[in-house]
Amino acid sequence: MMPLRNTTAAVLAAVALIAVPSPGASAAPRDNGSSLSELQAKRNEVRSQKANQAGQVDALEATDAQVSSALEALNAQVKAQQDKVEESERVLAKAEADRVAAEEAQAKAQGELDAIRDDMKTSAVEAYVNVGSSDPMAAVATDDVNDAVNKRVLLDSRATRSQDLVEKFRAVQEDLELQRVAKQDAEQRATAEREKVASRKAELDASYAEQQEFAAAVDARLDAALAEAASLAQLDAGLSQQITSQQQAIARQLAAQRKAEEQRAAQRASANKSSLTPSSGGGGGGSYTPPNIVGSGNIVSVGGIRVHQSIAGNLQALLSAAAASGINLSGGGYRDPSGQIAVRRSNCGSSNYAIYQMPSSSCSPPTARPGTSMHEQGLAVDFTQGGRTLTRSSSGYQWMRANAGRFGFVNLPSEPWHWSTNGR
Repeated sequence: MMPLRNTTAAVLAAVALIAVPSPGASAAPRDNGSSLSELQAKRNEVRSQKANQAGQVDALEATDAQVSSALEALNAQVKAQQDKVEESERVLAKAEADRVAAEEAQAKAQGELDAIRDDMKTSAVEAYVNVGSSDPMAAVATDDVNDAVNKRVLLDSRATRSQDLVEKFRAVQEDLELQRVAKQDAEQRATAEREKVASRKAELDASYAEQQEFAAAVDARLDAALAEAASLAQLDAGLSQQITSQQQAIARQLAAQRKAEEQRAAQRASANKSSLTPSSGGGGGGSYTPPNIVGSGNIVSVGGIRVHQSIAGNLQALLSAAAASGINLSGGGYRDPSGQIAVRRSNCGSSNYAIYQMPSSSCSPPTARPGTSMHEQGLAVDFTQGGRTLTRSSSGYQWMRANAGRFGFVNLPSEPWHWSTNGR
């Protein structure tokens, strides 16, 4: 049996313990280093380098292979950064959930501690009242043996209860301290991850803007190439089909990218709608007049090649100079945009947006927008020599390369047969 004096002392010690604040504790440092993270960092560095190189590609002058590779690199960069943002958001959500759970557990422990504190105070008061003397045995002094036994049992019970309260108080106090540490750790993780989310979102938006800028340039290239294929249909059907096939592959890449953009925009509309809306968005069916579409009244024939009257003199001088050098050139020039409008209506839709504005890669099959070709302006010529379009090995191309500039004609590097007033 525990002496009453010892029991009272234990209760008083516990009451004193209540007023002593628990020592603080700091969260242990987190170790994020691992071979996996190093491999991921190297992979991300390589991907970033490829994306940077892709951003330097001139979509209008690069080869189809270069354009395709650049699209893949930029798309991979955006996708990787999307994944990184989502990963950080998951970590942030977990940290926030851990913080809330720790707060709730802390509040519960504090409530239990307050209740135990009240019980311990009550036990201390009862101990003093019942002892009532400096002599521990005075509380059970009586002539009745049964009464003395009952009192002793009661006092022993109170002593045991007081000891249990002390032990429970210490256990709950330790749990409370653990929850304080857990909350502090969760808050630190949440703060760090919140900054990481913001940083990664900024990187994602920058990569997305670069991707969109390049995609717009590729769309323009696609328009020019498909329009060129249409212009070549009569001059060189085989070459026309080859160009069309090559551009369809690029168009599929753009279409897939656009679909991914739309999904991303839908997912993040509430967070950052204005900056993440795809460039292809909107189906504006309002009135629209395509630029640079000239009337047939401004078109004249020079040596069988129809061009805008503003360059007729230059073309005639070029053909004459070439003939004087033994190079007989012919070719195709102006292409009436009405034919392209009809094809767009069939392949893209009947609205003004579908005919004039919708990206060519969104049509089935991909179809150039009217007014985007220099041929529709009468300011470009696809030159032929001996009935065949010029190639880099032909004498006609070699002569044009050396002399066309002084007549105001510039070559599109990817198409040795195509010459215009601006190289497009």
